[in-house]
Amino acid sequence: MDQFRAGNTREGEARGADWACAKRLLRDAFVRRVGRTATFEIGCVQFLGDGLCRKAFIAEVSLRPDPEDLSDNYVVLLPRPDAERSYDERAWSEARLLTRLASLDLPLRIPKILGLLSDGGRPAILETAVHGVPLDLRAGRQASLRPWEIVAEAASAVHALKGETLAVPEDPGWKMPGFGTRRDHALASLSILEGRPEPLLRDIHAWALENLPPAEPAVLIHGDLLGQNILIAPGEPLGLIDWEWAQLGDPAYDLSIVTGGARRPFQIDGGLDRLLGDYAARSSEIEKEHIHLYELCMIARWYVESLQRERERGHAPEHYLSQLLGAFRRVGVKG
Repeated sequence: MDQFRAGNTREGEARGADWACAKRLLRDAFVRRVGRTATFEIGCVQFLGDGLCRKAFIAEVSLRPDPEDLSDNYVVLLPRPDAERSYDERAWSEARLLTRLASLDLPLRIPKILGLLSDGGRPAILETAVHGVPLDLRAGRQASLRPWEIVAEAASAVHALKGETLAVPEDPGWKMPGFGTRRDHALASLSILEGRPEPLLRDIHAWALENLPPAEPAVLIHGDLLGQNILIAPGEPLGLIDWEWAQLGDPAYDLSIVTGGARRPFQIDGGLDRLLGDYAARSSEIEKEHIHLYELCMIARWYVESLQRERERGHAPEHYLSQLLGAFRRVGVKG
């Protein structure tokens, strides 16, 4: 991957449109990859989406000749100028992880890294596009698909990977970020509740300390296992994209991202129980309380962040406090 790194910078506002920057980065990566051994053509660059830390663009690249079969659709993940500084390290880690995963025999389709280039001093990821239709997490919306089964399949495939499996031989100084054990992950998540004056948050903190997951070794977690990142294509393995938040941690955290503290996950009765049942059939059992722990911490974080905003945007603190109360009342009740 080092051979693809370069010092590209934006060339001023007139030439610095994001799509143009994405095209320049693609051109630079392929010049370094194929040199004078082939000619390549980059098609129209199209906007894919906009996230908190980066924007995504896609373009078709054709090579002649193409002995390495590099002709494909490529995605460029451009960092937003206002992205938090911690994004840079996540991007480097994401690129290293995807490089390592590409060498493993996975039951998933994942992006393949073309390059990690500098865009204005910040890392931009270039990777192959993964085709497919995003999973709709609402039951009954995609013919006969049962979304909880698809989530369980994707999650169990990711969680089968341990820290020692993910070491990168070419970069022995790099270690997968995250936690040593499931309990370490949970305790770190509970920090949002520590010292809070609200009685509800104090009660949740006390309950969570009594329901911590075991100190079992952490596993690889995706970190953003939403339907938009799980891609379905007939006759092919599941596709899984957007690995920015991947780390070593508690598998219960990944599942809590999907259930989100909802009263009826997947918009069906017993949605959480169905997810946990299908997950246990593929991997190992996860206690419902551990899912609830991360759900409550997630909503509590939204609440605290809403209190800290300098100007009003998003929901008011009262909204999240009400949501938190409802989720806490459902603790121990069938999902």
